[in-house]
Amino acid sequence: MPLDSRKASNDSFAGVTPAPVQLITPPDEEPSCPTRPEVLSISSSFFPGSHNAVSDIILRSSDAVLFYVNSQTILKTSKNAFDKFLGFSLDDKRFRDTIIDIPESAVVLNIIVHTLYGLSCAKHNPSYEDIETAINRMPAYGLIPKLYIVSSSPLFDLLLSHAPIYPIQIYSLAGHFGIHELAVKCSSHLLSYNLSNLTDETCKRMGPKYLKRLMCLHMNIIDSLKTIILQPPYPHGATRQCDLDEQKKLSRAWALAASYLAWDSRPDLSIHKVQTTFEALGDHLTCDDCKASLNSRIKEVVVNWVKVKDILGPRMY
Repeated sequence: MPLDSRKASNDSFAGVTPAPVQLITPPDEEPSCPTRPEVLSISSSFFPGSHNAVSDIILRSSDAVLFYVNSQTILKTSKNAFDKFLGFSLDDKRFRDTIIDIPESAVVLNIIVHTLYGLSCAKHNPSYEDIETAINRMPAYGLIPKLYIVSSSPLFDLLLSHAPIYPIQIYSLAGHFGIHELAVKCSSHLLSYNLSNLTDETCKRMGPKYLKRLMCLHMNIIDSLKTIILQPPYPHGATRQCDLDEQKKLSRAWALAASYLAWDSRPDLSIHKVQTTFEALGDHLTCDDCKASLNSRIKEVVVNWVKVKDILGPRMY
C-alpha cells in the first residue's frame, strides 16, 4: 500500500492539516526503457521495527532521510507538544503510516528524536554546532530544553563532553534556557576564560543573572587567592644563628612573591606556578628552621588553592 505524504508547517507554531498526496505506484508491467529506481535514505537508528515498538509515524528531514518512530513514545515524552507544530495530533489514527515533513536536517532531527526517546546520540558523533542547533529548535516544536537536559540524561552528558572546548558556549546556552545544573557543571571550565573576550551577543544570550554569576566567580576566586597567599611563613623560635630580625627577611621576600602572583593573578593560576614561585625563596635561606617553616607554608597554600578551585565555583550558584 503506498504511503501518504503530509507536510507540516511551523508558521506561528500552528500548521494546517495537510491534504494527502497519493504517491505514484509503479505499473505492473516493466517499462520499455530502463529507469533509475528511487533511493530512500532511512535512519540507521530509527528504522521500521526498531526499539521494539511499532513504527506508525514517519518523519522526513529536509534532506530526505526517513525516521520511523512510535507515536505513543513521542506522545509520552513530549506531552502532545509536537501537535502545536504539526497542526494535528499524533494520536489521530488517520495519520498512521504517513510521512510528515520536518524542516530540519537529518543530523539535527536525529538529535531531537534521540532526546525524545531518552537515548544517547553520542555514537553518531554530532558536532557541538549541530547539538546547539537542535536544542535551539526544540521550542519550535513545543519542547522545553530544560525538561530534557537534566543531570545524567544523555543530552546533558553529551553537552558536558564538549565543555572543555566550548565552555562559554555551553554556559551561555545553559543560562539562556535556565538549565541551572549544566551551568554549574560547566563553570569549572571557565576559570581560564578571559572575560574581556565576552561579546554583546554572548552576554545577551546568557542573560544578566548568569553573566553576574560568571563575573562573581572570577572575582571571588582571585580574592580568595590573595587571602591564601597573604600570610607569610610562621616564625620559629629565635636562635643564636637566626633571630626575629633575621626572619623578617623571609617575610619581606614572601610579601614580594605574593604581590607578584596577585598582580597578574587569574582564576586558572596553576599550582605549579604558585609552588615554584615560593620555593625559589628557599635558595637564599641558610637556616634549616626557616626552610622547614617555608616548606610547611607552601604546602598549606597549595592545599587551600586546590580546595578553592574545586568548591568555590559550585558554591557561587
